[in-house]
Amino acid sequence: MKKLLLLLALAVVLLPAAAFADSLPLAEDLAETVTVFYNGADDSSGRYEYAYRYPHADPDDPTAFRVNSYYEYLVQDTKDNTIPNLADYYSGMGESVTVRISYEITCNNNDLFSVRIHFTEENDEEFIESWSGNTFSRTDGMPGSLYSLPNLLGILSSGESDEWLEERQAGKACDAVLMMVWDRIRENSEGIEYYPDLDRKTLEAYFDPELDFWLDESGNPVFFLLPGRIAPEEAGLLTFPVSLEDIKDEL
Repeated sequence: MKKLLLLLALAVVLLPAAAFADSLPLAEDLAETVTVFYNGADDSSGRYEYAYRYPHADPDDPTAFRVNSYYEYLVQDTKDNTIPNLADYYSGMGESVTVRISYEITCNNNDLFSVRIHFTEENDEEFIESWSGNTFSRTDGMPGSLYSLPNLLGILSSGESDEWLEERQAGKACDAVLMMVWDRIRENSEGIEYYPDLDRKTLEAYFDPELDFWLDESGNPVFFLLPGRIAPEEAGLLTFPVSLEDIKDEL
């Protein structure tokens, strides 16, 4: 009987940890299409259309607020500021514009949640396409904030208030990644037609390792450069997967 009670007590203690060892459960996306007509409901004078879709974690999960608070704030700020301000701007130019924002989950495990955001903006004459990465810790960091590269590397505590230390550790991490990416560009095993005058200074101007990454399914960063930055647009989005261990070895 005592053995049975001990097993039951152990099961109760381990149950929350076991339940938490799963990926972050998702609820219905935060998604909406907002259309602002420049002349009432008359589309003949043009309109600004903004359609977004962001992940929304199941609120019943104890870590959901770390992700949800970020996107809920982003959505509210978009509706309060971004959409009306840009609609007013494009209305003054007489341009109809359509914006589409979607996402793809690239990492979802018991520690980390990461997504790749895809952004497009289109008018009658131009099509703009962009990507960004959002990474969150499910166990660490301030709710509603992204998890930084120094945090991932374990060289900076989340919530650190020492600005000098933050800048120093971020600089170390960025310098290490820049060197690794630059080495890969020079090796160019993929045969990409980089611009002939590309140098490291130009790379640094277009690439911020602290921000320009998402995580793969193993939790390692995939750094990226947008089309047209260091190679012709036809080369597409350039990605550079790098393991956290390799970056640590360079620090």
